[in-house]
Amino acid sequence: MKTTQQGFTLIELITVIILLGILSAFAISRFPSKQSFSTTVIVNQLIASARLAQQTALSRSSVLSSGHTQLNVAGTSESWQLVVTSGPITYEAEVGRDDEQVRFGTDFTSSCSTLSSSALTVTFDGNGNRVPAQNLRVCIDSNVDRELCISSSGYIYEGSCTL
Repeated sequence: MKTTQQGFTLIELITVIILLGILSAFAISRFPSKQSFSTTVIVNQLIASARLAQQTALSRSSVLSSGHTQLNVAGTSESWQLVVTSGPITYEAEVGRDDEQVRFGTDFTSSCSTLSSSALTVTFDGNGNRVPAQNLRVCIDSNVDRELCISSSGYIYEGSCTL
């Protein structure tokens, strides 16, 4: 009488476990880190706040004598505060912070680390244009550097500023 073997050998099981370990190590490295997620949140909130400030300046230009609206970005050790102010109206947003730095300036050729890291204030006139009328480069420094540009016309976008 002939018996047939059923099941896997020990070598086959160990080989499968090793292959699964290699594949899972590769898959885990493909997930974004908490740092890159945090940077994306800051970038998106900064874009949304700047667009809100520009739209508020456009809508309130006939109400205010100066028509100026400001976006202020300041950081504490735990969060970023984004405040849009237009006359008596104030909109506030707060975003959690890891170790990112928001840097800004009008130098478009040097690295982001050479730009100013003090509090950022962007002013929009009644036509939604940036005051003063020049491009502003904004860098979010972290493990993943992200760059924004606020054009002289007040439009903010992700990417490098053109001269």
